[in-house]
Amino acid sequence: MIDTILSPIIWATSFVMMLWHRAFGAIFGSGSSASWVLSIIFLTITIRAAMIPLFRKQIKSMQNMQRLQPQIQALQKKYKLDKQKLQQEMMKLYKDNGTSPFASCMPILLQTPFFMGLYRVLSHVSAGNAVGALSKTDSVSAQHANFFGAPLSLSFLHHTPSQMQNIGLHSVTNLQIVAVIMAIIYATSQFLTQRMMMAKNTNLDNSVPNPMMQSQKIMLYVMPFGMLFFSLNVQIGVVLYLMTTNVWTIGQQFYTLRNSPMPGSQAEKDMLARRKAKEERKHQELVAKDPEAAKALAGANGSGAQDKVAVSRQRQQPVRTTRSKRKK
Repeated sequence: MIDTILSPIIWATSFVMMLWHRAFGAIFGSGSSASWVLSIIFLTITIRAAMIPLFRKQIKSMQNMQRLQPQIQALQKKYKLDKQKLQQEMMKLYKDNGTSPFASCMPILLQTPFFMGLYRVLSHVSAGNAVGALSKTDSVSAQHANFFGAPLSLSFLHHTPSQMQNIGLHSVTNLQIVAVIMAIIYATSQFLTQRMMMAKNTNLDNSVPNPMMQSQKIMLYVMPFGMLFFSLNVQIGVVLYLMTTNVWTIGQQFYTLRNSPMPGSQAEKDMLARRKAKEERKHQELVAKDPEAAKALAGANGSGAQDKVAVSRQRQQPVRTTRSKRKK
């Protein structure tokens, strides 16, 4: 039933995965674990690269939502006894400002089907069955692929004797050790990703309470534990997908914090400090290369500023009035 519903996603996921496997198979060999590991990593990169426009909209929506918090608070206070009117006014506020509370969730929602598609692909691979764009031969090859000795198609909690026999695995110790280490790395990276965004890209003005930020702080500490348990239940290949996703997210957030931070945030202060330091370095380089040109430039800037001050200090001449106007 699930495979029928997810059939297009399973085909798309397995097709992209096989394209990358063919590319890396030409280098490392089609039956090598490296080609299958890299195919999952680059499957993740392909999906995330295709979602860059949505990520930009997500960041813009999150910034707009933070800017609108004072107005949202005012509406909630004004219409606290009329929920219907409150919803209407809030939707109007979102529309007038070109934002939506659902825009920040879109990248996560769109990633979920591909995550589920990979989960189903690896579930079939663990049994050696053909699935999507993977033939039975491809599936058997992927079945024997491993990441530091842990089979990509098995998980910490789910590994039946028949699956282990098909792979030729006699002990699950190495599988469980690798699975636990990957789960800890994934949960930790999830925590650091959220903490970096909250610490650096949040408006520093705490004069207006922000319920959204309060809920994010709670999720910051609760969610990693859920992710830790979750990653022990899914295949090593899926955890590899999730870890690659977090690495990509950290890179995207680093770029965002440097180039388009939230106004009034610590990231914006850091960006302005970097720009000021860059201008000072350029001035120092100009002085070192051509002191005369630097003095001339400084003199021109100084005289321009004085001219502006002189113009602003000029006495405004009185407007001449005619005799007829004075009589009136």
